[in-house]
Order: sequence, then C-alpha cells, then structure tokens
Amino acid sequence: MLVHQGLDSQILDLSILPSDFFTPAMYMERSENFMSMFQSHVVDASHLLFIIPEYNGSYPGVLKMFLDASPVQSFRNKHASMIGLSDGHAGNLRGQDHLTGVLHYLKMHVHYNKPKLSNISRSFDPSGKLVNEHHLDQIKGHIALISESL
Repeated sequence: MLVHQGLDSQILDLSILPSDFFTPAMYMERSENFMSMFQSHVVDASHLLFIIPEYNGSYPGVLKMFLDASPVQSFRNKHASMIGLSDGHAGNLRGQDHLTGVLHYLKMHVHYNKPKLSNISRSFDPSGKLVNEHHLDQIKGHIALISESL
C-alpha cells in the first residue's frame, strides 16, 4: 500500500535481528551486524511506521530492547506513526500509548492518527491476505495522512 502512494519503504522485521544483538555489552558496543541493519533501516529513514502487535497488554519486549540498544540520537526529530494489532477489541490501544511515551522521550514526532486493528487473527483469508475492509480502510487512510505530511 505504501508503494501505491509513491512512498519508498523497507521492512525491518525484529524477528530476524542478528544473533549477536542481545549481549550484556549491547548498550555500549553494538555489533557490526546490528549497526549495519540499523543504518540501512533507521538512520537513513525520515519516517518510521511501527506495526505493533499486542503483547502482555503492551508492545513486544524485543521492540523495547531494540530501541534501548539503538543510538538514541538517531531517532531525534524523525517522524513516527504506528498501527496497533490485537486479537482483543481495543487493537493494542495501551501498547500504542506506551510506545508513544517512549518515542516522545526519544524526541520523535508521533503522528496523531493511530489505527487500532482488533480481532486481527480473523481478518485474513486462508492465504494470509488481509480481507477485513474496515482494517484496509484504516490502513489506507493512515498511509494517505502520512504521505501528506512527508
């Protein structure tokens, strides 16, 4: 959907972080693999879109750890937006609030529109395609708003 709006994008899937990412020294000596990934996905970006699934009533710990281990100055004055996902009815509203606070601490500009996609596991067809029209409309509207602000 981002491409249809003429926006360049990359996906940074935190499930494929380098195996040497989590070490006791990660806050001071970041691995070359991590910094290479960070450079190509965060440093050169002007806007970060966080897709945040609900995890224990908030957002996943790996995202918190990623932010903690990253050079914080790299986030300053960047724009951020987010889409919350949940199997519950609130679409990870609480996780969005928690992440908003952290992103503000990092001095990021957080977009006001934060779609909340609830009952997410029932929103796909058997092939894995998102078919929930309400969710699709929310995402399209969010992307349109983002593209206006860039």
